Amino acid sequence: IDINGNADVSGTLGVTGVVTANAGVVVDNITIDGTEIDLSSGSLTIDVAGDIILDADGGGILFKDGGTEIGRFFNSSSDFAIKSIVQDQDLKFQGFDDTSTITALTLDMSAAGAATFNSSVSSTSFVSTAGGTFTTAAGNDLNLVYPDGRSLFFKEAGTTTLTLDNAQGATFAGTIAATGQITSARGSDTGTYGFRHEGAGKYLRMGVPN
Repeated sequence: IDINGNADVSGTLGVTGVVTANAGVVVDNITIDGTEIDLSSGSLTIDVAGDIILDADGGGILFKDGGTEIGRFFNSSSDFAIKSIVQDQDLKFQGFDDTSTITALTLDMSAAGAATFNSSVSSTSFVSTAGGTFTTAAGNDLNLVYPDGRSLFFKEAGTTTLTLDNAQGATFAGTIAATGQITSARGSDTGTYGFRHEGAGKYLRMGVPN
Protein backbone atom coordinates (compact mmCIF):
# COMPACT_ATOMS: atom_id res chain seq x y z
CA ILE A 1 0.00 0.00 0.00
CA ASP A 2 1.51 3.33 -1.05
CA ILE A 3 -0.07 6.29 0.75
CA ASN A 4 1.12 9.73 -0.26
CA GLY A 5 -1.33 11.65 1.93
CA ASN A 6 -2.59 11.33 5.50
CA ALA A 7 -4.14 8.15 6.88
CA ASP A 8 -6.56 8.12 9.83
CA VAL A 9 -6.90 4.89 11.80
CA SER A 10 -9.59 4.88 14.48
CA GLY A 11 -8.85 1.38 15.70
CA THR A 12 -5.68 -0.45 16.67
CA LEU A 13 -2.90 -0.56 14.11
CA GLY A 14 -1.15 -3.90 14.30
CA VAL A 15 2.20 -4.10 12.54
CA THR A 16 4.25 -7.30 12.54
CA GLY A 17 7.06 -5.85 10.48
CA VAL A 18 9.34 -2.84 10.83
CA VAL A 19 7.87 0.67 11.05
CA THR A 20 10.09 3.22 9.34
CA ALA A 21 9.47 6.88 10.16
CA ASN A 22 12.28 9.00 8.78
CA ALA A 23 10.65 12.23 9.96
CA GLY A 24 10.30 11.02 13.55
CA VAL A 25 7.54 9.60 15.71
CA VAL A 26 5.24 11.75 17.83
CA VAL A 27 3.40 10.20 20.81
CA ASP A 28 1.36 12.76 22.78
CA ASN A 29 4.01 15.40 23.61
CA ILE A 30 6.99 13.07 23.09
CA THR A 31 8.93 13.24 19.85
CA ILE A 32 11.43 10.53 18.91
CA ASP A 33 13.63 11.55 16.01
CA GLY A 34 17.13 10.47 15.12
CA THR A 35 19.25 10.27 18.31
CA GLU A 36 16.90 12.35 20.48
CA ILE A 37 13.80 11.81 22.59
CA ASP A 38 12.22 15.23 23.19
CA LEU A 39 9.49 16.05 25.68
CA SER A 40 7.72 19.34 24.99
CA SER A 41 6.58 19.85 28.61
CA GLY A 42 6.64 18.21 32.03
CA SER A 43 8.90 15.46 33.35
CA LEU A 44 9.72 12.12 31.76
CA THR A 45 9.29 8.95 33.82
CA ILE A 46 10.92 5.69 32.84
CA ASP A 47 9.07 2.96 34.72
CA VAL A 48 10.14 -0.64 34.17
CA ALA A 49 9.34 -3.91 35.90
CA GLY A 50 13.02 -4.86 36.13
CA ASP A 51 16.26 -2.89 36.24
CA ILE A 52 17.14 0.18 34.19
CA ILE A 53 20.37 -0.56 32.31
CA LEU A 54 22.41 2.22 30.75
CA ASP A 55 24.97 0.80 28.34
CA ALA A 56 27.15 3.47 26.72
CA ASP A 57 29.94 2.21 24.48
CA GLY A 58 31.45 5.69 24.69
CA GLY A 59 32.03 5.05 28.39
CA GLY A 60 30.25 8.14 29.68
CA ILE A 61 26.86 9.32 30.94
CA LEU A 62 26.54 13.11 30.67
CA PHE A 63 24.26 15.38 32.72
CA LYS A 64 23.19 18.65 31.12
CA ASP A 65 21.00 21.60 32.11
CA GLY A 66 19.66 23.65 29.20
CA GLY A 67 22.25 22.10 26.89
CA THR A 68 25.20 22.87 29.20
CA GLU A 69 27.02 19.89 30.68
CA ILE A 70 27.43 20.07 34.47
CA GLY A 71 28.66 16.59 35.32
CA ARG A 72 29.20 13.05 34.16
CA PHE A 73 29.68 9.42 35.13
CA PHE A 74 32.36 7.73 33.09
CA ASN A 75 34.68 4.79 32.76
CA SER A 76 38.27 5.69 33.65
CA SER A 77 40.38 2.61 32.86
CA SER A 78 37.65 0.44 34.43
CA ASP A 79 37.46 2.74 37.48
CA PHE A 80 34.04 4.30 38.09
CA ALA A 81 34.57 8.08 37.94
CA ILE A 82 32.25 10.95 38.88
CA LYS A 83 33.24 14.32 37.46
CA SER A 84 32.02 17.88 38.04
CA ILE A 85 32.46 19.58 34.66
CA VAL A 86 31.94 23.29 35.39
CA GLN A 87 35.18 25.00 36.37
CA ASP A 88 35.71 25.41 40.15
CA GLN A 89 32.23 24.09 40.96
CA ASP A 90 31.99 21.69 43.90
CA LEU A 91 30.81 18.11 44.13
CA LYS A 92 28.26 17.72 46.93
CA PHE A 93 26.70 14.71 48.64
CA GLN A 94 23.34 15.60 50.14
CA GLY A 95 20.58 13.83 52.01
CA PHE A 96 17.87 14.27 54.63
CA ASP A 97 18.52 14.40 58.37
CA ASP A 98 15.00 13.98 59.72
CA THR A 99 13.20 16.59 57.59
CA SER A 100 16.16 18.90 56.91
CA THR A 101 18.34 18.78 53.82
CA ILE A 102 22.03 18.53 54.73
CA THR A 103 25.23 18.51 52.72
CA ALA A 104 27.10 15.57 54.24
CA LEU A 105 30.25 16.07 52.18
CA THR A 106 31.57 18.83 49.92
CA LEU A 107 34.54 18.35 47.60
CA ASP A 108 35.87 21.81 46.76
CA MET A 109 37.16 21.73 43.18
CA SER A 110 38.55 25.27 43.47
CA ALA A 111 40.83 24.02 46.28
CA ALA A 112 42.23 20.86 44.66
CA GLY A 113 39.32 18.76 45.94
CA ALA A 114 39.54 19.70 49.63
CA ALA A 115 36.93 17.69 51.56
CA THR A 116 34.57 19.26 54.09
CA PHE A 117 32.41 16.94 56.17
CA ASN A 118 29.29 18.32 57.81
CA SER A 119 29.76 16.17 60.91
CA SER A 120 32.23 13.75 62.46
CA VAL A 121 34.36 11.26 60.53
CA SER A 122 34.69 7.75 61.92
CA SER A 123 37.62 5.51 61.06
CA THR A 124 40.04 3.09 62.74
CA SER A 125 42.98 4.81 61.08
CA PHE A 126 43.83 8.11 59.37
CA VAL A 127 46.92 8.19 57.15
CA SER A 128 48.65 11.46 56.25
CA THR A 129 50.19 12.01 52.83
CA ALA A 130 53.38 12.94 54.70
CA GLY A 131 53.48 9.48 56.22
CA GLY A 132 51.95 9.99 59.66
CA THR A 133 49.19 7.71 60.94
CA PHE A 134 46.41 8.23 63.50
CA THR A 135 45.09 4.99 64.94
CA THR A 136 42.85 3.96 67.81
CA ALA A 137 43.98 1.21 70.15
CA ALA A 138 42.54 -0.83 72.99
CA GLY A 139 40.84 1.35 75.58
CA ASN A 140 40.10 3.99 72.90
CA ASP A 141 43.63 5.42 73.14
CA LEU A 142 44.70 7.61 70.25
CA ASN A 143 48.09 6.74 68.79
CA LEU A 144 49.98 9.16 66.56
CA VAL A 145 52.74 7.41 64.64
CA TYR A 146 55.14 9.51 62.61
CA PRO A 147 57.96 8.35 60.29
CA ASP A 148 61.46 7.91 61.73
CA GLY A 149 63.81 10.88 61.52
CA ARG A 150 61.09 13.52 61.48
CA SER A 151 59.67 15.93 64.02
CA LEU A 152 56.04 16.53 64.89
CA PHE A 153 54.77 20.08 65.32
CA PHE A 154 51.61 21.29 67.05
CA LYS A 155 50.57 24.76 65.90
CA GLU A 156 48.04 27.40 66.85
CA ALA A 157 47.28 30.03 64.19
CA GLY A 158 50.57 29.22 62.47
CA THR A 159 52.67 29.44 65.66
CA THR A 160 54.37 26.26 66.88
CA THR A 161 53.35 25.53 70.48
CA LEU A 162 54.88 22.08 70.88
CA THR A 163 57.62 20.22 69.02
CA LEU A 164 58.27 16.50 69.40
CA ASP A 165 61.65 15.77 67.84
CA ASN A 166 63.16 12.54 66.56
CA ALA A 167 65.25 12.18 69.73
CA GLN A 168 62.10 11.79 71.86
CA GLY A 169 62.47 15.34 73.11
CA ALA A 170 59.59 17.74 73.66
CA THR A 171 59.89 21.53 73.38
CA PHE A 172 57.07 23.76 74.60
CA ALA A 173 56.85 27.32 73.34
CA GLY A 174 54.83 28.53 76.33
CA THR A 175 54.04 27.61 79.91
CA ILE A 176 53.08 24.14 81.11
CA ALA A 177 50.02 23.96 83.34
CA ALA A 178 49.37 20.79 85.34
CA THR A 179 46.72 20.13 87.99
CA GLY A 180 48.22 16.78 88.93
CA GLN A 181 51.71 15.29 89.15
CA ILE A 182 54.41 15.27 86.51
CA THR A 183 56.17 11.91 86.09
CA SER A 184 59.73 11.82 84.81
CA ALA A 185 62.81 9.58 84.53
CA ARG A 186 66.24 10.52 85.90
CA GLY A 187 69.04 8.40 84.55
CA SER A 188 68.21 4.85 85.47
CA ASP A 189 65.90 6.01 88.26
CA THR A 190 62.24 6.59 87.76
CA GLY A 191 59.83 8.29 90.06
CA THR A 192 57.31 11.04 90.49
CA TYR A 193 58.33 14.66 90.73
CA GLY A 194 55.75 16.59 92.69
CA PHE A 195 55.22 20.30 92.12
CA ARG A 196 53.23 22.43 94.52
CA HIS A 197 52.69 26.17 94.67
CA GLU A 198 52.58 27.42 98.26
CA GLY A 199 50.37 30.40 97.48
CA ALA A 200 50.49 33.93 96.11
CA GLY A 201 53.95 35.49 96.38
CA LYS A 202 55.52 32.20 97.49
CA TYR A 203 57.88 29.75 95.89
CA LEU A 204 57.18 26.62 93.87
CA ARG A 205 58.07 23.55 95.93
CA MET A 206 59.38 20.47 94.12
CA GLY A 207 59.58 17.00 95.59
CA VAL A 208 61.92 14.44 94.01
CA PRO A 209 61.88 10.65 94.27
CA ASN A 210 64.11 8.86 96.78
